[in-house]
Amino acid sequence: MQRPKPAVIDRATALRYMGAAGWQPDAAATALLDKAEALVLDAATPRAALRLLPRSALPTEGQGNDLRRHLEGCSHLLLMAATLGGELDKLLRRLELSDIALATAADAMASVLLEQVCDALEAEQRTYFLQQRGLYLTGRYAPGYGDCPLALNDELCLAIDTVRGCGLAVTEQHLLSPRKSTTAILGAADHPVTGYRAGCATCHLQKKCAYRKRGITCADS
Repeated sequence: MQRPKPAVIDRATALRYMGAAGWQPDAAATALLDKAEALVLDAATPRAALRLLPRSALPTEGQGNDLRRHLEGCSHLLLMAATLGGELDKLLRRLELSDIALATAADAMASVLLEQVCDALEAEQRTYFLQQRGLYLTGRYAPGYGDCPLALNDELCLAIDTVRGCGLAVTEQHLLSPRKSTTAILGAADHPVTGYRAGCATCHLQKKCAYRKRGITCADS
């Protein structure tokens, strides 16, 4: 399904993704960010796919302790996939060859845009499932986060049928294509559930995390 684009991209978050949290851009940097935002919004075509399944329908057992804890008390799973489309991929590749500064800004803007699209979709579904189905949702949890293997993307995307649902495919390395895409698992239950946020101890990126190098974690950002 097509998803709407926000009118603007959260610039403060984009700057944080670029390692410049709290920085006040000068005129030249502001012009660069303005251009990157316009290019990304023009090229992006957000689409998403969703499916609610019994918890047993996805092989979550043996997929890490973090995901198991995240789904405690949940009887169902809401599987989510979203992408900004192939045209944005082409834009980013072109900029990487022609203007690295603009490419860096556009890449950060695209990542933030994807998050905004997912946040809006999650908010809609949270309201829908509570009002129409009496179900509470956890937050989003993506394969590759904490100690959950990236390979779970294969089963998740197959269960949603993301190729037909939103044009998202999985590579042999369990990565998503187009590159500005994401998947997520939300637990669903007939009582309030919060889920579990994995910590640094089990994260695959703990040894090369940009946040940890600055003395913080992604939970602090």
